[in-house]
Amino acid sequence: MPELHGEYNQEVKKDELLAKIDPRIYVAALQQQQAIMKTRTAEVKRVQAQLQQAINDEKRANRLREEDSGFIAQAELDKYKFAREALEAQLLVAEAAVEQAEATVANAQAQVDYTDILSPVDGMIINRKIGRGQTLAAQFQTPEMFIIAPEMREKMHVHASVDEADIGQIRAAKIEKR
Repeated sequence: MPELHGEYNQEVKKDELLAKIDPRIYVAALQQQQAIMKTRTAEVKRVQAQLQQAINDEKRANRLREEDSGFIAQAELDKYKFAREALEAQLLVAEAAVEQAEATVANAQAQVDYTDILSPVDGMIINRKIGRGQTLAAQFQTPEMFIIAPEMREKMHVHASVDEADIGQIRAAKIEKR
């Protein structure tokens, strides 16, 4: 249910709050994405630790092999090497998952930010198309909630239908500046 701050004939400034859409579902989605982000970050740390262990194991095996070539078989050295390479690849995947989670968090934050309906320009509200308690849904196009006339105090265009007999009586008005 929206909170309405903008009223008919109200003058508004650019970025002034006109309405607030209930943010609960968007905030919940943001919190969910932030939790996923924490999980992805922890996964990177876990893989980094495993990779460091694999690097250390490979170094130890290579040192033992240098001391005595018969102490560790080449097949065993290959296992250490490929375990390290597999963990390096896992780390790349985990880091990519963090980047993906960051983008999803940014998207969820944008959705929360969109619950604040702000005036795009300085002007006057000449029509409010939503009411308290009204459900808002953007399906295929952005819903029109407010019509704001910019520079309404400076200039105004009036489209009117005037009878031909009365057209001769129309005169320019004197405008008083406030």
